[in-house]
Amino acid sequence: MNDTYKMMIVDDEFEIREGLNSFYWERFQFQVVGLAANGKQALDLMQRSDVDIVLTDIKMPIMDGIELSRAISVHYPHVKIVILSGYKEFSYARDALQAGVSEYLLKPVDLKHLGESMMKLKHLLDTERQSSQKLQSYENQLANSLPAARDHFFQSLLEDLLPEYHEAKEKMSLLEIEMNATYYCCAAVKIQWRDQPDGSLTDANKLAKATTIIERHLEASQCHSYTLKRKAGELAIFLNLNATTVSPRKSLSLLFDHIIVAIEGELGGRSIIGLGEVYQSLLSFPDSYKQARSIMERHIFRERSGLFQWDPADSLHMERKEYPYSVETKLLDAVLEGNSGNSTMYFQHFWDSCGLDSEHAELPLVLRYLTPLFTMLERRLDLHGASFETMANLHMPFTEYVEQFQTLSQLKIALDRLISDITLHIRKLNDVVQTTSHSAVQQVKKYIEEHSSEKITLNQMADLVYLNPSYFSIQFKKETGINFIDYLKYCRMEKAKELLRRIDLKVYEIGELVGYQDRKYFATTFKSYTKLTPLEYRQSFITY
Repeated sequence: MNDTYKMMIVDDEFEIREGLNSFYWERFQFQVVGLAANGKQALDLMQRSDVDIVLTDIKMPIMDGIELSRAISVHYPHVKIVILSGYKEFSYARDALQAGVSEYLLKPVDLKHLGESMMKLKHLLDTERQSSQKLQSYENQLANSLPAARDHFFQSLLEDLLPEYHEAKEKMSLLEIEMNATYYCCAAVKIQWRDQPDGSLTDANKLAKATTIIERHLEASQCHSYTLKRKAGELAIFLNLNATTVSPRKSLSLLFDHIIVAIEGELGGRSIIGLGEVYQSLLSFPDSYKQARSIMERHIFRERSGLFQWDPADSLHMERKEYPYSVETKLLDAVLEGNSGNSTMYFQHFWDSCGLDSEHAELPLVLRYLTPLFTMLERRLDLHGASFETMANLHMPFTEYVEQFQTLSQLKIALDRLISDITLHIRKLNDVVQTTSHSAVQQVKKYIEEHSSEKITLNQMADLVYLNPSYFSIQFKKETGINFIDYLKYCRMEKAKELLRRIDLKVYEIGELVGYQDRKYFATTFKSYTKLTPLEYRQSFITY
């Protein structure tokens, strides 16, 4: 390798310092960048200069070589330390090794021996640098692939390829998408451009600039968002905001009014924006987007910009009640845990939340709520190594099963029994592999601790311990008290707190070491976890 390594020489005797400085270090690609008379002086210089190697004496005033080595090991663990000492006693060598010293050489130093030791050190530094560069190259490739993967995730939501709630949260964590606020909503934006005689910007460039304007306003309002480019001149915006004294619809209305004015003023674009209903589940994004696009298309031929909000009363085919995603998640978790009491309770809660407790409920309404529920249950059962067919002799499509009942009450009784039977079968299935779950969870916890800088998914960990993902997820929460994604976040944040107490790593480097390629996402996640930014947390521990 052609890169030069920077070295500092520390010795309280002037003649020895200068003598070592005159040594032909260039043959090892070492460059002396600092000379110090004691350990404290060396540490002061290291705060201002990057150093790869420190060559130091042991016995020095103010701070000796052993104390210096210990301080370097704590604050600059990547730096290699070579001690030149006149002390042959074992205790000095032992203390030096415990302080993280790479080489311990005795004075008067034999130049051949010194050369061999420094060549050995150079090979070690070359190997570490090559590994670091390979890792950086891999991380750069991974970071470059994130935007496309995020686009694919949000595109799948618009196409109704809905993941199960826990799976959606895991994907968002893996893709470093920050959406943990209370309310969820979609906007559909159509921008049309007035002809400009100079033709200074293409429509694609204008759309990119408009996207920047939108994202700037959303970020300033502390609204989490993601903008997905659709057809020419059309955007889908996924919005996530917290509760305030102003209603979310009013808050978004004011925000998009400012955005419309900014796009028209800066780019001369006419914006037609449709705003869907505001929900409290991220799985409602598809419904909100359909509403937003529908209302936007109704006003597409307007001559002026405008914001139009979806009103459920405008459409007879849209039902009044929101799909109870949160109840669905609790019901499916109870079934897959084999918890009969909770599965019965949550199914009743689901039924009531959908307004299915009336004999006047029509078949389309019933199917609208029950079909996605049992489709998702079938998917979860499949991940768990089970199926409707093997456990309840039920063949999909689910529509045919529902239509065989003459009254809603008959259907409800049959579904209660179906949920109960499936839960009982799952409990028996869980009992068969129960004995292996504790050691599996411990193995995964150890793996997370040792590989926190890597991308880690639930499916990977389930494969690691030879369990299906659904069962592993349930057992992990039973063992730890929290779900897998939250535990992974906890481990990474605790590791980040530990690394921030050191001063040799930049904040973005710490983010990468705990598995976050996007430095902004790392900072946001860390502040959400600790109530402090990474820099604020670090400053609270720095002492001089």
